[in-house]
Amino acid sequence: AIQKLLYYAVSDVNDDVRRAAVMCLGFVMHSQPKQCPDTLALLSESFNPHVRYGVAMALGIACAGTGMKEAIIILDALSADAVDFVRQGALIATAMVMVQQPESKVSILRKKLDKVVGDKHEDVMCKMGGIIAMGLIDAGGRNVNIRLRSRSGFPRLLSAVGMAIFVQYWYWYPLSYFISLPLTPTAFIGLNGNLEMPKFSILSKCKPSTFAYADPVTGASSVSVSKAPTAILSITAKAKARAAAKKESANKGGAAAKADDGEKGGSNAMEGVEGGELGSKEKEGTTTSGDAQEHKGAEEDERSEELKENPTRIVPAQESYVEFTKDSRFVPIGGSVSMGISVLRDREPEAEVEIVKISAPANTGALGGDEDDAEPPPPEPFEYVPGAE
Repeated sequence: AIQKLLYYAVSDVNDDVRRAAVMCLGFVMHSQPKQCPDTLALLSESFNPHVRYGVAMALGIACAGTGMKEAIIILDALSADAVDFVRQGALIATAMVMVQQPESKVSILRKKLDKVVGDKHEDVMCKMGGIIAMGLIDAGGRNVNIRLRSRSGFPRLLSAVGMAIFVQYWYWYPLSYFISLPLTPTAFIGLNGNLEMPKFSILSKCKPSTFAYADPVTGASSVSVSKAPTAILSITAKAKARAAAKKESANKGGAAAKADDGEKGGSNAMEGVEGGELGSKEKEGTTTSGDAQEHKGAEEDERSEELKENPTRIVPAQESYVEFTKDSRFVPIGGSVSMGISVLRDREPEAEVEIVKISAPANTGALGGDEDDAEPPPPEPFEYVPGAE
């Protein structure tokens, strides 16, 4: 299949066929994402912009949620392409690859997207890609990931169909909403034999800030007002020039008399300046070292691991750091930790189990909780008789 798709990608005369062939490589290779960047590296330098766009989307499909460096390198080059729709596809694909990655890696992409969306000289098509990419990074409140396969490795039909329809936004933008179908919650939910959630904790052996939520964005509240320049008449300018010339001629006479006194005081002034500069440098060095020590102390104070209560958010990159504690009452039936919904075995079946209580949200109304704004109840059951008045 890969050989045939590569053949159509380089030999077909229709641009739509070539673009679709390259994008289909992403679907075929989504089970082996590490091989996708090497396969598409040469096609990313194609003279045809449709092929380059297909490369970007194929990388986004195959490497979604992996944060793969090889894919990011190719997508960074495509995001600076001369064609607007190639840049659009590169931004969307980069967001797909960077979903639920640590904020230390995503922060660079966020700044880039803010610049693209806020630049009034940027093409509209590229801005559209930046807007979609900003939504994909924070999709589902950063609690979901793009998955075309189940955890056991089998293809997820609903996700594949949703992704296949999403890439057709090329022809109709409303089809972009189908990207919600491949989104899968990333969480750990432990259930006992009665399919209830018991209260217990699992251990995450990494710093809490590594996979924490991104800080909320705060808008700039200050508004800078520029003062208009004051108009100056030509007569006023000439009068000021004559006054400045008279003052300069008067100063020349007094400058010669003060020259000797200036030479004597110059040496003392230089010594004072050098002493002041030395003191300021010492003060700056002390301040810099103090800031560095505070930053280092904050890093040392952060815990190297944390206990997460059931149920909890676990991103794919964090799964390798999660394990059950040795004295945990509940352990997985299969022995290994698996994310998602996991059935647990109780080591102390005779002891009382504390269940996590989930309360349904109260109906507070659409505009603030007034009874008049509350949602009306459903209609009473009735029997429909065809043909009756």
